[in-house]
Amino acid sequence: MPGGELRRYTGKCAGGGYTPSSSHTVLSTGWDQYNVLTAPGDLTGDGRTDLIARQSSTGDIYLYADNGAGGFKARTKIRTAWTAYTHLIGAGDLNGDGYGDLLARHTDGTLYRYDGTADGQFKSRVVVFTNWGSSYNAIVGAGDITGDGKADLVARDTSGNVYRNSGDGKGSFSARTQITTGWQGYKGLF
Repeated sequence: MPGGELRRYTGKCAGGGYTPSSSHTVLSTGWDQYNVLTAPGDLTGDGRTDLIARQSSTGDIYLYADNGAGGFKARTKIRTAWTAYTHLIGAGDLNGDGYGDLLARHTDGTLYRYDGTADGQFKSRVVVFTNWGSSYNAIVGAGDITGDGKADLVARDTSGNVYRNSGDGKGSFSARTQITTGWQGYKGLF
């Protein structure tokens, strides 16, 4: 929420969407200190999806491990000063090792992959693309949208064109394929 309240809205099997006033659980407050929240998948080896947050003032990266009861454990700092990245994208398990991975787009246009581990950390970065996505204003790990069992990437450029980079299951992606146009009116992709 704008005031920093983090809410959980329990999933629905059928019918209708969510509004801010829909039934929810307040997890905690103070989340307005972060400029990125993303869920890369399981980083702690317990089979549950964890949350990554980047602190606006410092660029420090925090892990919020799923506590198994609909919330998170206390945060753990896992990286410092990630201010040179324009986008951090939780994209699921990209390399097939069973742990969530994180993509980070640098201001110079390099897209890096950080492979997750079972102990709540990331391995050293690996270059995925260079000179990539300078016109992108929204990038999201969209899951498997091609039906091949591999996580894919979707990005929108400033003209509203939307592209897909199909995951190869080994930590990289195919060249982009345009999948739609006219999406410049949307605030973001999720």
